[in-house]
Amino acid sequence: MTGRAVWSLAVLTLATQLAGCATTGPLDSAGLDGEPRSVVLHHPASGETASVTYWRPGGGPDGGYDPAAMREIAVLFRDRRSDETIPVDPALVDMLVELRRRVGAPPESPIRITSGYRSGATNASLARSNPNVAENSYHMRGQAADFSIAGVPPARLAEEAAAMQRGGYAMYAHTGHVHVDTGPFRTWTPKTGEPRAPQILEAQARARARERMLAQAQEKAQEKAQAKDQGKAVASTGAKPTAKAPVQVADAAAKPGKAPVKAPAKAPPPDLSRVRVVLAQLKDTPAQKPAKR
Repeated sequence: MTGRAVWSLAVLTLATQLAGCATTGPLDSAGLDGEPRSVVLHHPASGETASVTYWRPGGGPDGGYDPAAMREIAVLFRDRRSDETIPVDPALVDMLVELRRRVGAPPESPIRITSGYRSGATNASLARSNPNVAENSYHMRGQAADFSIAGVPPARLAEEAAAMQRGGYAMYAHTGHVHVDTGPFRTWTPKTGEPRAPQILEAQARARARERMLAQAQEKAQEKAQAKDQGKAVASTGAKPTAKAPVQVADAAAKPGKAPVKAPAKAPPPDLSRVRVVLAQLKDTPAQKPAKR
């Protein structure tokens, strides 16, 4: 098998395996029409440039991703420390081209690649000194790029990457580059303490506002449900709360289950005038002698 055939098979295999890593597969890139796709890539440190048409419409050997162009892209993406090269995810190249189109940069505008593929040893070495380097970085798979475009603010590139919702992205204001990869759609704050892009902050504020509104709506719904349940309970009994009768003193002393004990009635006071008449009559009556038996 020739070298071209081996590389063609590697590119095709990579495109098939990594199709599930991106929201949109490399053979169905949103925002890119059926016209041939070209890209100009530039490595600022080495001065190297790759200007290729890497995809053409149609089937057969002349259609789809061009193995020779993808190999040239991989060489520019190579690990500069170890000089290792692996195939680059075609979906990543499509993502860079679509971002260039979305910001209105002309096709000949170079996309400056400051970091492409990293070997495991290179990534581990960078991770020891740079807190922003992930241990399992997508750079080690040929699925990530740190890039910039002359004349385009990094915040603008990050804004379009957020709108695309395809793969991971983050803006690094202190270096002026943007990271994109073909992993799951996500973003993060660089560990250098720099602020996120404005559109990220706005999205977070909108999300927090929605959460507050949902929480308030749930609280109101619970209060209405409780009030409704209480109304149903009162309606089912048909009784209204009444005031309790005052407790009588006699009732308080009574034992449970027995009638209350009544106090004895008091005798009326004696009529003194009648008493005097009776005493006078007894005084005037002569004493009788007892009869003998």
